[in-house]
Formats: sequence, C-alpha cells, structure tokens
Amino acid sequence: HVTRGVIIDHPTAFTMGEMGGGSITGVLAHNMLFQGGDNGNDSCILLHPYGNHAIFQGEQESQQQSMIGTSGIYEGGIMKLMDEADEGNIDPNGCKFFFNFVEFTDSELASLLESEDSDGDAWASVEAPPSIILDNDWNRGDAWSRIRNNIRTHLRNNN
Repeated sequence: HVTRGVIIDHPTAFTMGEMGGGSITGVLAHNMLFQGGDNGNDSCILLHPYGNHAIFQGEQESQQQSMIGTSGIYEGGIMKLMDEADEGNIDPNGCKFFFNFVEFTDSELASLLESEDSDGDAWASVEAPPSIILDNDWNRGDAWSRIRNNIRTHLRNNN
C-alpha cells in the first residue's frame, strides 16, 4: 500500500496556461502551478472544493467527484471546472494545480513519523482545512511554518 500527497507550498515560476500545452484555457490558465513532489511521471493534479457543488449534480458516474478522505477536497473535473470558472460560477482561486506528487509506502511513512533529527524536529501528521491546502498564494515553506506556529501556540496555551 502507498500513500500519496502533494507539497502544498512549493510554487513554480509558471502558470497552468504556460505549462498546460494549450489544454488549460480561460480563467484557470492564470492559476499558479505548484511542485507537488518528485513522483508522478510529469503528471498534473487538480485539487478543488467543488465536488458537492451543484455543477457536478446529474453528471455521469465517471464525472462525479469523490472526496479525498474527509478533507472537503476533490481531485479532477478540469473540463467542467474550466467552463464554470469562465462563466463565474466558481471561484478559480479554489482550484489548485500540482505537478507530480509525493509517495510513501506504509513502512516509509511509519519510519518518517517515528524519526527525529538532531535539532529535535520530527515529522507530524496533521489535518488542515481546505482553505490552507488550496491557498494559491503560499511561497515555499509558508504553509508548514503557519501550521507549526499554530501547533506551538496551541500546545503553550494548553500546558
């Protein structure tokens, strides 16, 4: 079994319009492309919060959206979302594009979560709201810095 994810705060210097080879047009072409990881054979992933939105009601089963876990985040639906963004029915800032992804086997993930470096830093599994995951304005390291500071504040206030 493998677990896949994306690095949410590693923007590239490019928009989807610049890197999409003409396949991403309209309003969504202006969205930044994020480096999601080193795996994926140069694939692109679109994450968004619109899976339960009225725009997907009545779609064929192959076009219906499945939520990732309990996150409120969905993957795919690019053609429908391009049309809806161009028509002003959805906020294009809710759509975030990733180039590739990270991937861990169960044993790799367990090892990471158990390890600690010489500075006392360790990996942690956290759940973040869609507003953090889908934010298109993060610079490299910003999201984790914000989450880490929130955890520190929470721990200080509860001790």
